Order: sequence, then C-alpha cells, then structure tokens
Amino acid sequence: MKLISSLFFGLALFLMSSTTQAKSTDFFVGEWEVTIKDTPNGTVNVVLSLERVEGKLVGKFIDASTSTETTMSQITEGENTVTLYFFAEGYDLYLTLQPEGEENVTGILMDSFAVEGKRVKK
Repeated sequence: MKLISSLFFGLALFLMSSTTQAKSTDFFVGEWEVTIKDTPNGTVNVVLSLERVEGKLVGKFIDASTSTETTMSQITEGENTVTLYFFAEGYDLYLTLQPEGEENVTGILMDSFAVEGKRVKK
C-alpha cells in the first residue's frame, strides 16, 4: 500500500512539473504592448507579436503609430529570458526580455535602453 501511494505521489509530482515547464516555455507567446524608453528617437511604443511555429519562437514588432512591421531575424530563448534580434533604423539591434510577474515583461534594448511591456488581453 505504501508503495502504491508513493507511485501515485511521484506520478502527480511529475505531471505538475511537466505542466509548469510547458507554461514557462510559452510564457512569451502572444501579443505584448512594449515601451522602449529614452531612445535617440524618444520613447517608442510597439506591439510585439510572438508565436511558436514548428517548435521555434518567431515574431515581429508592429509600430503603433505607423503600423510598420519589423520581423525578427533571430530569437534566442534562455531559461527565463528571450533575446530578439532585428534590423531597424539602419542598425542590427537586439532586445532582451524577462518575465515580471505573470502578465508583464521588463528588459533592455542594446544594453542601454529600458524596456517595459504588458500582455495584450484579447
């Protein structure tokens, strides 16, 4: 009886941990209202759209004021971060984001400009 209880407990623990891993893997998937502060062009507001295609994270920025789209050339996923690489304003740029609670992100553009974002609720 003790063996059966231990097996059920182990199975339940395994299922809970795999569910948690699946959630954290796709934390960044969705749309985010992102604010990049104090750039040479002032504060920039964009919508970041990320989705998982064939197991890889892909995405784009949509400029809120002009509806211009900027596609990510590469996305690198870390344990609790995501780094987005893209070309804009004549430069190769990168932006690193990390979770800040369940519905927000914080980060930095080019190791210089503070970034904040919140999930767009549909």
